[in-house]
Amino acid sequence: MPSLFIILHFLQFIILLKLIQIPLCLSTNEGCEYLFNCGTIKPIGFPFWGGDRPKECGHPLLNLTCINNISYITLNEVKYHVLEANPDDHTLRITKEDYLQGLCPTKLVNTTLDPDLFVYGPDYNNLTLFYGCPPSITFPLNGRFLCPSNGYSDEFVYTWFGSNLDPQAFSCRESMVVPVLNSLIAVGDLTRIRSAIGGGFVVRWIAGIEDCEKCQKSGGFCGYNWISRQTTCSCGDRRCSNEPPQSQESPSSGMSKDFC
Repeated sequence: MPSLFIILHFLQFIILLKLIQIPLCLSTNEGCEYLFNCGTIKPIGFPFWGGDRPKECGHPLLNLTCINNISYITLNEVKYHVLEANPDDHTLRITKEDYLQGLCPTKLVNTTLDPDLFVYGPDYNNLTLFYGCPPSITFPLNGRFLCPSNGYSDEFVYTWFGSNLDPQAFSCRESMVVPVLNSLIAVGDLTRIRSAIGGGFVVRWIAGIEDCEKCQKSGGFCGYNWISRQTTCSCGDRRCSNEPPQSQESPSSGMSKDFC
């Protein structure tokens, strides 16, 4: 009996070891093979979630929504219209939703992005719009236009390429920064400014790109663990190996070493 007892415990220990060796990716990321589809933008996957993609399939801050075949994303509490998605280049072209209605919103909010998630495209510069400035303003701005609505009626809005001027230093009430193409020259022409801002700006997402590419090359689907803040790799019904498909894993990577 003692020997049988020892054998049973040994078998339990072996089974436990086998269970520990089974990668977590076998039971996670369910549904991450699906892409976000909405309107005319290209289907898009990691690091985004929304639509048919469960929340475990993307970063918590990168939720895409689809309303009337139009894609939206909210970043730093600002709602953006997604005009274009290019998964191959890891880029989105977005524009602030309120600016599609006009350049005189009642609430002025700067365009700011999390540098851990996005970088701006190379062809863009900040355009600062100054609101509620005194008529006698003299500092050397690039242009101005008349704001016709919503609390700023019959007041000029002044423009400046850059974001290093303090509106209070010139007695302006508020300012707002928005990226525009460097090719915008007529910064005093309301029509051209509206067109440039409405055309949006390109951002490149950088969250989890390296880890996800390794996972995809091994035949898996990328997801995200919201608790550990790590990219995960789903292998469906297949066993994952413990080695990347090619080069060694980066020491700074936050991803599990499980690959398909």
